Amino acid sequence: MSPLKRHAWVALSCCTSGALACAPATDLDAHARGRDTSMSPTQASELPAGALPPATAPGAPPLAPPSSTPSGLAEALAPSEVENGLIGQMPDAGQPAPIAAGDAGPSLAPGEPTLGPVPAVPPQVPAPDLPNDLRDAPVAGEIIFSDEAEWEVEGVFEPTFEIRTPSASYWVVKHLGSIVSIEDGEAEAEQWIDFSSGFRPLRGVPRFANAPVVSTLRDDSSQTPTHVRLTSESADAGWHWVWDFYVTHVTLTVNRAPAPFAFAYQGVPGGTLGAEDRLVVSDGVSQGARNSFQGDLPGPVEWAYLADTLLERSLFLIQHADDALPEAYQVRDNDSAFLSLGNGQHQLLPQRFSLGLIGSVEHAALTERVEFVARAIR
Repeated sequence: MSPLKRHAWVALSCCTSGALACAPATDLDAHARGRDTSMSPTQASELPAGALPPATAPGAPPLAPPSSTPSGLAEALAPSEVENGLIGQMPDAGQPAPIAAGDAGPSLAPGEPTLGPVPAVPPQVPAPDLPNDLRDAPVAGEIIFSDEAEWEVEGVFEPTFEIRTPSASYWVVKHLGSIVSIEDGEAEAEQWIDFSSGFRPLRGVPRFANAPVVSTLRDDSSQTPTHVRLTSESADAGWHWVWDFYVTHVTLTVNRAPAPFAFAYQGVPGGTLGAEDRLVVSDGVSQGARNSFQGDLPGPVEWAYLADTLLERSLFLIQHADDALPEAYQVRDNDSAFLSLGNGQHQLLPQRFSLGLIGSVEHAALTERVEFVARAIR
């Protein structure tokens, strides 16, 4: 099979004990991938053998807490259809046409004053930026990344961001703005998506229905040794979302979407979906990951995880706002786990979701990690 990705590495800082190895690790998924780790002769002459060039971390801007999100749309929304590995679209609920500021309202009676100017509908405000660094993170180490990786999509090597954290590594195709591959951070890393062009191209995160072509850029101003931010926007500005990568997890903020959507994961726990895998919801109720589930997860933070009991590793998904929308889980193509938060019915914006991997299948350990992530973005 042809190679799936090639890499050109950038380091956020020189590696130290407890951080990620500076040299690219060998990929253990089923697809061979080549790497391009070249640098200019001048750069090479200035670095010790095996070292990666450090990047300058600019000063972090003042932190602002994220805004709260209203909840409870179940009565107003109908369930979406699910087909072909994607969340089915619902009709756009629409927005009332804004009335220009200064337009007069209706008269109360002849000769009486009007109700006065009707204010314009305020523009949609994006969520405040998340912190550039997390305090007291339970995972040591730093992030290394590449702006010049590639991933094969429909037979074409597409420009891709590659982001390696101590807990997981992620590949984000730039024109999709989506994660097409996740590897856990263990010494013998395993795949948790295993996207492959022509084999399982529907796997990934977040699996938006009819997702647009977007432009995805890295935000230099927010970059630190433990944080990388990517911003994706469609040409018509109808879609806008932000990825914040930390040493413990990644958070997706959806600021604009022209239609109802879900935050969904489609992939394989630890490389394969088998009898050893479990789906566990936030209250600790567990079931085999080859059985379906539907129901609204309890709040105030809704979450669930997929646990590979043989590898003793888990992938968790979090919705950072409570609502009455149902979550849905099912097996796709007899070999892929599909977990959807909101089941294609989210409309209130902005919305935040997180995903991460942890080397444990113990519910107490997962609860502790999820609580840390939830506190970190408030």
